[in-house]
Amino acid sequence: MAQKKKDAGDLPRPHLVRIEFKVIPRIDLWKECPVPLDVVLMREYLSDGATAQWGLMTTREVFDPVEIRDLYSLRPSCEEGWRQAKCYWDLSNFRSCNFALIDSQVIFVLMAYSLLQLFLIQTDRGDLAKLTRDRLLQELLPDGDKVAIYFENHVGYFSLTEYSDILLNLAEGARRRLQGTVRRLRKAQLEPPALPERPT
Repeated sequence: MAQKKKDAGDLPRPHLVRIEFKVIPRIDLWKECPVPLDVVLMREYLSDGATAQWGLMTTREVFDPVEIRDLYSLRPSCEEGWRQAKCYWDLSNFRSCNFALIDSQVIFVLMAYSLLQLFLIQTDRGDLAKLTRDRLLQELLPDGDKVAIYFENHVGYFSLTEYSDILLNLAEGARRRLQGTVRRLRKAQLEPPALPERPT
């Protein structure tokens, strides 16, 4: 069984080769639905020879069936966004029975979610949009303290423990020079900043 799964995993997944469209405009088959509908029927041909037939129905007048299909392709990302908001963004964990507080919590959580999604889009990090809130914050927030060391147009980032190990293994002369530099930096940090004189 495991070997079959492994062999199936090695095969390339079938991809879409061709699509045929047929638009049926302004149908009114149901007496209960007085609004005319346009139907877009599609037949998809896959690279492994399989075909899939399905259709979309819309109240819009269809001039371009490809546009309707592209609009429909947005649905999974919209559904995923709602799933993330409902399941992972603390929308239902209310700490109060007061309706106004519950209302405020829902509004602020959804605003935070929306602003974070806008941030991901504007910073070209849309690949993170499907992550849960905890995983997303792990990816975006800095992971502990880092020390940056610059030397001859190169930079290296080290954790505090790695940097401490480097310092402990320095030769005695280099360690004393570095200790003097660190003391001067600490003294400069403790001194109040020199403010410009006020004009008289």
